[in-house]
Amino acid sequence: MITLEPDSVAEYLSQRGWSPSADLVRAQKLTGGVSNRVILAECDQASPRRIVIKQARPQLEVEQLWECSIDRVIREMEVLEVCDRIFSDNAVHGALGYTAAVPKPVFFDRENYVYAMTAAPAEHEVWKAMLLRGQSDVSISETCGELLATIHAGSWRCEETASAFDDVQFFDDLRLDPYYRQIARVHEELAKPIDSLISGINTNRCCLVHGDFSPKNLLVAGEQIILLDFEVGHYGDPAFDLGFFLTHLVIKSVFIEGRCQDYLALIQMFLTTYWNRMTESISMEQLAGLQRRALVNLGGCLIARVDGKSPVEYLDDPVTKDTVRAIGWNLLNEPHEYWEDLPETIMNRIDH
Repeated sequence: MITLEPDSVAEYLSQRGWSPSADLVRAQKLTGGVSNRVILAECDQASPRRIVIKQARPQLEVEQLWECSIDRVIREMEVLEVCDRIFSDNAVHGALGYTAAVPKPVFFDRENYVYAMTAAPAEHEVWKAMLLRGQSDVSISETCGELLATIHAGSWRCEETASAFDDVQFFDDLRLDPYYRQIARVHEELAKPIDSLISGINTNRCCLVHGDFSPKNLLVAGEQIILLDFEVGHYGDPAFDLGFFLTHLVIKSVFIEGRCQDYLALIQMFLTTYWNRMTESISMEQLAGLQRRALVNLGGCLIARVDGKSPVEYLDDPVTKDTVRAIGWNLLNEPHEYWEDLPETIMNRIDH
């Protein structure tokens, strides 16, 4: 298996026929991910083209040992293809002006565990960076709610999707173990609630779950939101996607001083849009169960981003860590029925 680097990818692409000459290709390494080698390639022709090439790493770039089979890049390509089909059938247009999309698959090199997809426009921003600067645009969170609900509703109880993505080993290696089981190892008293949380995930599999739906994987390009990174995708419990995503907004509501209400507004807009879209596809009973499980997943994910194998890199203040941990502890150990209780739970801990 070859290992791609920016200085070797031009020849590789030329040999694959993507470019008539290696001399026409410019390549640069993209940063931000821990699980893949990611390279942007541009071809200078009459009609310039841009693609992103991804190759899986056997060991993730984090401080603690964290390994996962490189076969996951095959899963990523397959999930991207399904999401592309869902979006082709269900265009996402947020009510407040943004649209949403996923990249288009370009090629797959199974022998070298490499795949390529269309690149985002050069003029784009990662939503995570915008949030950390204090930009709390509810129109973006509204579109994200529509986007995630489109994936979940578009694959709900789909036998073909269930069969294709039944294997959850990558999800276990990349999420359940380094997040949930790890915090049970750190905090022995969490063993029982974590066992219950994982059991709930395993017994409520009903749609395609992205598994890495977060602001770092959402690009804002003009008036379009682009979703990336599909390697953790599987047929599972959508409650995980909700808890995982909202963890990032809750943490920022605590981390960015004086802006808690603004970030709670993002959460409210996201959830309102998501629930409204999902009511078109599932029963109220299913929706109520999903809400309860999502709150518990939020609790587990909040603790995991402090004490798991992939802690939030900007969360270095002990007091802020304690606050995030306390919110997560409450949600995990004292199950809540209603999302309407979440702002009060957060504000109570911040006031302390």
